[in-house]
Amino acid sequence: IEMEEFRIKLESTINNMPENSKVVFLMNRMEKMTYQQIADSLNLSVKAIEKRMQKALEIMATLKL
Repeated sequence: IEMEEFRIKLESTINNMPENSKVVFLMNRMEKMTYQQIADSLNLSVKAIEKRMQKALEIMATLKL
């Protein structure tokens, strides 16, 4: 039951992220893309990807285990 509760919280946290951060987070963590690959794919700078990922990780840090 605890794993299911965690999965629900995780999905909810990801779904509630700003769209820009969510896309970058999923591309990096789920699709295993590098920041450079994501930047190329989205026509953005690596710096922009780093900022979006930082925001996503700050949001993920609020997820209570």
